[in-house]
Amino acid sequence: MDPIFVTFEGVDGSGKTTICRKVAAHLKREGHGITVTKEPTDTWLGETVKQSYRSRTSPYTEAFLFMADRATHTDWIKNRMSNGRHVFCDRYSDSTVAYQAALLHKELGGSMEKYRDWLLELNIKIILKPDLTLLFDVDPAISLKRLKGRGVRTKFERLKYLENVRENYLAIAASSKHIKVIDAGQPYKEVYFRTLNTIKKKL
Repeated sequence: MDPIFVTFEGVDGSGKTTICRKVAAHLKREGHGITVTKEPTDTWLGETVKQSYRSRTSPYTEAFLFMADRATHTDWIKNRMSNGRHVFCDRYSDSTVAYQAALLHKELGGSMEKYRDWLLELNIKIILKPDLTLLFDVDPAISLKRLKGRGVRTKFERLKYLENVRENYLAIAASSKHIKVIDAGQPYKEVYFRTLNTIKKKL
């Protein structure tokens, strides 16, 4: 069986990170070789990305920093898969398209659709297309309530902004056959088993 590449996407507070880790742990117990990773990475490139969104940075600069981190990360992912590992990635290129298109729209105005198209074209040159992308879709009003205990919010964790991010995610999903939308507003167990069963069909 060839290894598969699965990405987990969704707005902040959608629950994707918890589900990713829990499902990976379950599948590892069943004997599957799985590597879990995330973006931004913990490399110096990833740390530069995090620094950019903690400071006042041009949205164009920020978008290119995310892609620089991803270019190196993609080589790392390919290496793991060449060694027979399934790779689960918490955020990948769809995050950059959804979030940065919303940010460019917020900061500079203009059509989110045009920003999405531009970012998709740039990313397609450096990414590894996932075998499966799980989009955890939830009303941002609900996701923000889940984030209350995290302390200070980032600039991304604002209702109107996340509503635009969600709009971008759903637009991407509508034109991508490998993206499966999961209702992340459901009880945790339902989301967990829906995710687990969807991935098992690919393994």
